[in-house]
Amino acid sequence: MHLTPIRSTNVRAVGYHPGSRTLVVDFHSGGTYEYYDVAQVLFDELTNGVPHPWTRVGAAVMRHRYAPIRTSLR
Repeated sequence: MHLTPIRSTNVRAVGYHPGSRTLVVDFHSGGTYEYYDVAQVLFDELTNGVPHPWTRVGAAVMRHRYAPIRTSLR
């Protein structure tokens, strides 16, 4: 999946697979997580270029079931 870099103090990049409604979030802290059954509108809000997108939609994303796909000790 292609990840799109975003301007955020918490998140480095995000990706979205519309068929499975899976959002991938790569955090600056080193962890990468898949969030399941996420509406495309949340991905769109993360990538629309507005500063601090995770502050606006992070709480809504984190209400979804998720799993780590990579963790790091950066």
